[in-house]
Amino acid sequence: MSASVTIAVPTHNRARLLGLTLASVAALDLPDGITPECLIVDNASTDDTRDAVEVFARTAPMAVRYVIEPELGSSYARNRAIAEARGDFILFIDDDAIAEPDWAVQLLAEMDRRALDVACGMVVPRWEMTPPQWLGRSLYIRLAVHDEAALAEAPEAARDSVHNYFSANVAFRRGTFELFGNFREDLGVVGTNPISGEDTELFERIKLHGGAIGFAPKARVHHMIGSERMTRGYLRRKAYAFGFGSAIAGGRTHNHLDKLFRNAIRMATAAAAGDLESAVFHELECANFFGYWRGRLAMRRRGRG
Repeated sequence: MSASVTIAVPTHNRARLLGLTLASVAALDLPDGITPECLIVDNASTDDTRDAVEVFARTAPMAVRYVIEPELGSSYARNRAIAEARGDFILFIDDDAIAEPDWAVQLLAEMDRRALDVACGMVVPRWEMTPPQWLGRSLYIRLAVHDEAALAEAPEAARDSVHNYFSANVAFRRGTFELFGNFREDLGVVGTNPISGEDTELFERIKLHGGAIGFAPKARVHHMIGSERMTRGYLRRKAYAFGFGSAIAGGRTHNHLDKLFRNAIRMATAAAAGDLESAVFHELECANFFGYWRGRLAMRRRGRG
């Protein structure tokens, strides 16, 4: 396969973790015929991000470009990467993820094998400390990581689900954005602003309009998860934010009152039985419900709902 590839790394105030991400990019095993560049999009960072990029650029085995996107927000950073990219393929990796050496090759191979417009790879957790006992596999999706064992047993059709697609590890053909549009800039995390789900909205839009999108299980990255993310409060905020974003995105929803009552009862029952993982799972479903209806209220106030 002969192609030019842009490895895009949007980043905001994660200089220490970014250094590890870029080191994994430098260690990628890329065959002859692949012409790579690494594009770092600094989304209004105020830390030592520029220094981390300069250290990487001194010895990087590929062209390195550094651009600043002053408009704060994950969608703005990703769309800036799309505008700046020079490759036939654009591979996104988050600034707190570490790619395995064959990551890029596996994404490209899956796209070629299945004629995909988009390939989403495996995201496995790398815990910075032992997670609490209640943080089991049913909650991994809330951290945007996969249950690798469950996916290994699932048929290909089951793996090709929007619920398994994370923007921390995804490849696009350049023409995909011309056909289906970019990330919606009214979605996406902006500091503490409670909106997320911009990647899910884009993946659903591509699929809805006939694009070919699929899962690439051999294209693996390791998502670094610090202790600050291993709390119920953090996960509640994430669930609430996803519900809020799903309201802004529009479309059908399962957030009806029966869902709230059902999950509240199941949460209480699980807590009484000492099943903390299940209790937290249903607690987060309730948080998602409240986030969704808070988003609907915000839309009505703007005259959109």
